[in-house]
Amino acid sequence: MLTIAMAVTAADTFVDKAEADDGWARDLRLFIPIADPQLWQPAIPLLQKALHFLSGDLWEIILLPDGPRQLTSQNRGRITVMAGHDCVSLFSGGMDSGIGALNLLAEDRRPLLISHAYRGDSEKQIMVRDHLPVEVSRFAAVANPVSLTGRKTDVQMRTRSFNFLAYGALVGATLAQLRVTGTPVELFVPENGLIALNPPMTARRIGALSTRTTHPHFLGLFQKILDTVGLPVRVENPYALQTKGEMLSGCLDQANLRVLASETVSCGKWKRTHQQCGKCVPCVIRRASFHAAGMTDGTAYHARGADLTSVVRDANARDDLMAMILAARRLPAEDVAKWVRQSGPLPLHRQSRDYLVDVASRGMGEVRNYLWSLGLL
Repeated sequence: MLTIAMAVTAADTFVDKAEADDGWARDLRLFIPIADPQLWQPAIPLLQKALHFLSGDLWEIILLPDGPRQLTSQNRGRITVMAGHDCVSLFSGGMDSGIGALNLLAEDRRPLLISHAYRGDSEKQIMVRDHLPVEVSRFAAVANPVSLTGRKTDVQMRTRSFNFLAYGALVGATLAQLRVTGTPVELFVPENGLIALNPPMTARRIGALSTRTTHPHFLGLFQKILDTVGLPVRVENPYALQTKGEMLSGCLDQANLRVLASETVSCGKWKRTHQQCGKCVPCVIRRASFHAAGMTDGTAYHARGADLTSVVRDANARDDLMAMILAARRLPAEDVAKWVRQSGPLPLHRQSRDYLVDVASRGMGEVRNYLWSLGLL
C-alpha cells in the first residue's frame, strides 16, 4: 500500500497539469514494482477509479515484481509505541480531528494518531496533541518528493489523502496483527459532513476543482481496496452526518475542547503563511461553526481576513468569501440534492442519501446564519 501511495504522490507532484491536453486532466501511466503484485492485481480497477475521482486524471497502474519488502527491525529512527492503543485516527491538527480524538478518549478508546506532517504542520499537530487529556502515540510521516533538476512541481496534490489513508492503513493493519482476535482495526477519518461532501460553492468549483479527500464515495472505494487485498482495517467517518457546529456543541469533552479549539487549524491557505487567513471556504465554515455552537472563537486570523466586512470590499481578496455569500443566498431556493450530487456519487439507498443531503443543508445553514449576523446577506 505504501509503495503504491508513494508512487502516486511522485506522479501527482512531478507531472504538471498544464502539460495535459486540456490543461487539467493528465493521462498518467505508473509502473510500480511491489512485493506481491499478484495479491494486488484484482485491486487495480478500484485503485484507478479512486485516483481518478480524487484528481480528475486518467490513471493506468501496471504492477511489477521485485518491489520493496518489509525490512527487519532497525535500531534507529523514532519508535511509535503501539501498546495500549485500540484504533487509529487521522490527525491533521484541524478542529475536526481534534474533536475526533477528544471524543474517542472520552469513550475510553485509545486512538493512535496518524499525521501527514508537512513542514510547519508537525509543530501545530504536536501542540494540539499535547492539549489532549490523555497521552497517546502519534505516527507522523511526510511524502515530499523533490526534483533534483529543479523541475516545477504541482502543488495541488489532490491525491494527498490517498497517502494519508495509506499511513492509517499501515498502522491499523499492524495493530490488527497484535490482536489475539484478529478483528479489523477501525481507521477513523474525522470530518464534518459539509466539508466531506464539499459541494461546489460556484460553478467554477465543480468536480476535481474541489477537493474530494474525505468524500463518502472515495472512502467507500478505499475500503473496497483494503477488503480486496485483505488488509484488516475498517474506514469510518463518525461525523459524516454532523455539521462542524454540531461537532463543536456535541463534543463529549467540552472543558478540554474550549482550550484546544482555537489552537487547531482549518485554513486552506495555512501552508503558505502558517497563519489562518480567516476568509477562505474552510475558515468561513470554521467561524460559522463557532457562531452556531455559541462558542467564542479565539483563533488568531490574519489581519486581512479577520474582518469579513472589509474583505467583501477588497476585490483582490474576496473570491472565496463571495462564493460562500452567493451559495448562502441561493440556499433557500436551492435544490440541495442536485447541488450535493455535483461533488460526487451519493449512496443508492434513499435514506442514506437523504441524510447526506440534509447535513449539507444544515452545514450551509450555519454559514448562512453567520454571514447574516455580519450583515453580509
